[in-house]
Amino acid sequence: MPSGELAIIRCKIIYNPDIALAMYRELASHIEQIEDVKAELFWQDSKEFSYLGSQIGGMWLTYPQAISAQSQLLINRILNVYGAWISEPNISLV
Repeated sequence: MPSGELAIIRCKIIYNPDIALAMYRELASHIEQIEDVKAELFWQDSKEFSYLGSQIGGMWLTYPQAISAQSQLLINRILNVYGAWISEPNISLV
């Protein structure tokens, strides 16, 4: 990697059980207040509509590999507030 370029980590965050669209938007808003962290929502893959399901399939989380331990802890705490989640690939947040 040429000098001056930052290594970026991009992972998929999925909640189980699903959380609502409004909750994903709120979550993304909170996450993006952390410096150098971006959140992007993606649509549900299912073709079947469900009133009880979420329109959102999950969230892409992008941040520099050299993110501070304090920011990692904050990301983890924010994600945990909204319920049980998994990441692909598995991320190692403090």
